[in-house]
Amino acid sequence: MKRLTVDMSLPATVQIGATGLVGLAQEIRTVLATRKGSVPLDRDFGLTWDPVDMPMNMQHLIAEIGQGLEKYVPRIRVVDIQFMNNASDLDGAVEGRLIPKETVEIREEYYGDFR
Repeated sequence: MKRLTVDMSLPATVQIGATGLVGLAQEIRTVLATRKGSVPLDRDFGLTWDPVDMPMNMQHLIAEIGQGLEKYVPRIRVVDIQFMNNASDLDGAVEGRLIPKETVEIREEYYGDFR
């Protein structure tokens, strides 16, 4: 079972032509950073930002992220989604910014892509 953890709190650069786990992590980051409706030829791509101005519902947010990732990155299955604050625990909570950290499993039929 091959797993990959993508921590959105860490800086990352876009690598044109990235393959393997680097390319997969880049795909996951792209989905997470794209607002649904912002891609002209694929308005459904990305995640909805509707929860931004709503009371916090962690289950809804986790479900939205998990379903979006599995829809747009079909080579993975989401195993875990955790949220971190961008600063210290107290400061981040007061600031209200949650940063996702996802652990995904590569689906068995795609193992050949990651040799």
